[in-house]
Amino acid sequence: MIDLKEKAHEVEQRGYCVLESAYSESECADIRAIFKRLCDSRGGFSAESPKFSFHPLLECEPQLAPFYAKSIVIDAMAEIFGDAVRLAHSGAAIHNNDFTTPMLTHWHNHYSWSIPASGLQRHKAERLLCNIYVDGTGSAIGPLIVQPRGLNDAIEPLGDAQEEWQGQVEVHAPPGAAVIFDTALWHSSKRGQSGGIRHLWGGHYQGWNNDTPHPEDNSADSPTLIAHLKALTVLRGLLEAV
Repeated sequence: MIDLKEKAHEVEQRGYCVLESAYSESECADIRAIFKRLCDSRGGFSAESPKFSFHPLLECEPQLAPFYAKSIVIDAMAEIFGDAVRLAHSGAAIHNNDFTTPMLTHWHNHYSWSIPASGLQRHKAERLLCNIYVDGTGSAIGPLIVQPRGLNDAIEPLGDAQEEWQGQVEVHAPPGAAVIFDTALWHSSKRGQSGGIRHLWGGHYQGWNNDTPHPEDNSADSPTLIAHLKALTVLRGLLEAV
């Protein structure tokens, strides 16, 4: 049983939490099959195409809609927000370790909002990034690296975007884990030591009572998605105001 209050506390204290058992092995296998078809439709991986990105993901592939409707993940974010959860952005990045560069993503965050001269004065995170690590994280498939932060810590970078930062932490997550970030959390990632495909997908979320726009907002418009909305109450809650 996942203690959602503890997970919310972790986000407040260090900027992220891990839901270790969010997706089953069979669900991960289904997700990999969907992404294989998507990547193959773009010609497959090569030295010229080591990575494929899909934004908005739900418009590119509405069949992933049921995987967004994962109650434990949504409930964790609702606990963090103290509010019903809205999906504001859907996306994915699929890498092939045989072709990618050693540094997959340099240090960055997704906050993108103005900060008062006195610094952040938050009671809770306004926006969350939830990524699903279908293959887990670690040295084999590739590490996720974060700079832990308290809720209102300074947001300025602690070094060069391409270098190691003092105090950085490698996040350990098994296959099928969901990692929930405060968008103010600085993070980066590296290529894995083994060959294979690294599947990463997810979204940005806000509470329904927070309508502040963000530069990375996107939407999805698909007849197939409409059918999923009719069938999945959890998904309707993410995309339609009550």
